[in-house]
Amino acid sequence: MNLINSHLFSYLVPRNLNSNWNLGFIVGFVFVFQILSGLLLTFYYVPGGVESFECVIRVLAEVNMGWAFRYFHAQCVSFCFFFMMLHILKGLWYSSKYLPWSWYSGMIIFVLSMAIAFLGYVLPNGQMSYWGATVIINLFYWFPDMVMLVLGGYGVGFPTLQRFYILHFILPFVLLFIVIIHIYYLHRSSSTNPLSGIDSWLVSRFYPVIIFSDIRMLTALFILLGVQLTYGVIPLFQGDCDNSIMSNPMQTPMHIVPEWYLLTFYATLKLFPSKIAGLIAMGILLESLVLIVESRAASSIISSVHFHRMWCVVSIAMVPALIVLGNLGRLALNNGLIFIGICSVILVFISILKLLDRVRIRL
Repeated sequence: MNLINSHLFSYLVPRNLNSNWNLGFIVGFVFVFQILSGLLLTFYYVPGGVESFECVIRVLAEVNMGWAFRYFHAQCVSFCFFFMMLHILKGLWYSSKYLPWSWYSGMIIFVLSMAIAFLGYVLPNGQMSYWGATVIINLFYWFPDMVMLVLGGYGVGFPTLQRFYILHFILPFVLLFIVIIHIYYLHRSSSTNPLSGIDSWLVSRFYPVIIFSDIRMLTALFILLGVQLTYGVIPLFQGDCDNSIMSNPMQTPMHIVPEWYLLTFYATLKLFPSKIAGLIAMGILLESLVLIVESRAASSIISSVHFHRMWCVVSIAMVPALIVLGNLGRLALNNGLIFIGICSVILVFISILKLLDRVRIRL
């Protein structure tokens, strides 16, 4: 009880927090719902070729409220990544990146979440998930032993789905442990706030104001999720229609389109003719996000981005560049789109380097 009281009720937070600080709470709750709905779905899932696809159809058609659990699990992934990306942008804007261990553990959560989501994306064995897994795994063929270990053969099949199913079941609990570490480091160093610097007298208890604010945001999320499940008002979160067709190794889709939260990194891979170059570019992008904590501006008393004109410009410029990359991931690329994509990648790298305070640009 002492632990719960110190981390939930007596925990001191700045008084000037706004709704951006509810995002982490929302991500945590959505993640818990994902684990619970995933455990229910494991009762009916059968890893295999045709069996994997048929068991998904059986859940939708024969299991009582199975359609709700299945679509809830699928839609919550999109909502989880949407709020997680907003949470990361909040950290970049309001200097949460200067809490190193919280930032490191948070980025590990982000990368591991993408890996878990990719594993789950493959499990229904639909047409798009089958070919998406084939393309992504083929990128690592310069590690042939690792690829053979993952695939269990020469292509995506029954052994692959068994491996992915086991990993998709185990890794969320590893992720839950890292989330607990993330919360521990956050509470040890205290939260940031819109002004970055804070005096000891400008704090208040986490309960009741912040908790009620979190509950209000969670209620809004449930309403939005209910509307999305019923009416599908956000088509981007619905997934590709080709994934409603059973996988066919003899028929390739026009182009591979993974889930939207993977599109930015998938576009970075596609823009380069060399697989190694694409992987290096994607690795640099992820590493740069992690190393932002090394910025020399971390010693600034007030370091929120909106107090620094150049940082404000490059941060705002980075968001549309990432959106452009995400849209390019859904399209079949030609020379013009490749040029736009390369420019977007360069803009993202320059923005991150400026946030690292390694590029001297005066405005």
